[in-house]
Amino acid sequence: MRTFLVVVEKLSFSGASNQLNLAVSAVSRQVAELEEHFKCQLLYRTTRSMKVTSDGVYFVEQFRALLSQLDNLEFHADNRLQIIRGELTITSPNNSSELGISTLISEFLKLYPEVRISWQQLNRYTNLVDEGIDLAFRVGELPDSSLVARKFKELEVLFVASPEYLKVHGIPSHPKDLVQHACIIELSTKQPWRWRYQENQQTLYINVKGKIEVNQGELCAKLAADGHGIIQIPKFMIQTYLNNKELIPILESYQVNPLNMSLVYSPSRLINPALKGFIDFALNQR
Repeated sequence: MRTFLVVVEKLSFSGASNQLNLAVSAVSRQVAELEEHFKCQLLYRTTRSMKVTSDGVYFVEQFRALLSQLDNLEFHADNRLQIIRGELTITSPNNSSELGISTLISEFLKLYPEVRISWQQLNRYTNLVDEGIDLAFRVGELPDSSLVARKFKELEVLFVASPEYLKVHGIPSHPKDLVQHACIIELSTKQPWRWRYQENQQTLYINVKGKIEVNQGELCAKLAADGHGIIQIPKFMIQTYLNNKELIPILESYQVNPLNMSLVYSPSRLINPALKGFIDFALNQR
């Protein structure tokens, strides 16, 4: 339709081809396809001149009106996407507020007051699509899927125990010594009894055991600080205990590489301006 209107304006295929940067044959073909579609002749064409037929005059007005409506729709659609508002459902692991997520959400809402956020801290795997979740903060390696993962930050992971525990039971010198110690098991991880460590630039594993199993990192930290055993845990979850010397890092030369925390979302959700705006905001705050 746009091509036909330019041809009518120029009354020339070659003139339209120059303006549209299309081959003359392409311009001619598009007009012919319109004539075939509407079962009428739109232009009288001779070797020397071109005139618009009565049907052509009618369709010129109709096409202009239709294209004007379409341009208006596209303008408002672009405008709507630029306005950050709407509802946003976010999940993150327990204790993740210690990573600055609460501050991140607070600052985002100050900038975009028309956004409404539902933030849930969950100690379980969530199915974003089935549960209607827009964005998840996830820690560790992510399985291949149709979801997109954008790196947000790195999390240091430590082996720690209380001074009281180490005084009574001794300090392990190698991760293999952990089999002789009481380990506190955090059940929310994928392989709770299989702990990782780094040696000779390799990631290795040791199977541990213990009398206490819990499904929250904060409980592991409290129990370890009370002298019940050794834990392997992200540093952010025990920062207060470290500052107060209630927990002490051990096996530091075998410390694993930092874990990635990622922003995970379905590409189909990006139609939500609030989600796209939040992702851009979060990544700019790293």
